[in-house]
Amino acid sequence: MNKPIIATIALACAGLSSLCAEPVVYKIDTVHSGISFKIRHFINKIPGNFADFTGEIHFDKESPENSKAVATVQVKSVDTRNQKRDEHLQNEDFFNSTVYPAMSFTSTKWEQTGDNQFAVTGDLTILNTTKPVTFAVSFLGEIEGRGAIRSGWEGKATINRTDWGITNGAPAVGEEVEIELNIQAHRTEA
Repeated sequence: MNKPIIATIALACAGLSSLCAEPVVYKIDTVHSGISFKIRHFINKIPGNFADFTGEIHFDKESPENSKAVATVQVKSVDTRNQKRDEHLQNEDFFNSTVYPAMSFTSTKWEQTGDNQFAVTGDLTILNTTKPVTFAVSFLGEIEGRGAIRSGWEGKATINRTDWGITNGAPAVGEEVEIELNIQAHRTEA
């Protein structure tokens, strides 16, 4: 490649950094993160969470449409503060965790909706059924501490569990599930 072409590419990248920049990759710090949910039981909503999950966020702040997120949740890590209920959630009435031990999410579209606010749509797979879900996501910023550059994220979505074939439990158990993400993720080296 000749020098004038290299110089032209370098100048273009300097002036249009969003075209040449790579997304920043963050690995989810599960010790400082949480995936929680609420679902109605007769009258009130019962809270729960999943303790075992992994994931990454590839964030392009200049061109958010180039961003992506992936996560996997181990179903057996569900915790609703009631062992009998948690065991029931594992069987074929609900998650059937022996056959389908994990749930996954892979984003397919990022759309900026405000300052550091995004609609993140992706494929959520539960019980080997994949359906689109959109999370309202907030990027809380970055901070350097204890040898790592940490980022903060919050996300919310509401799904209908019957869309994924989880139909048992009615009328005692509601159909709508509120999902809340509180994520700290550390920058990884390229």
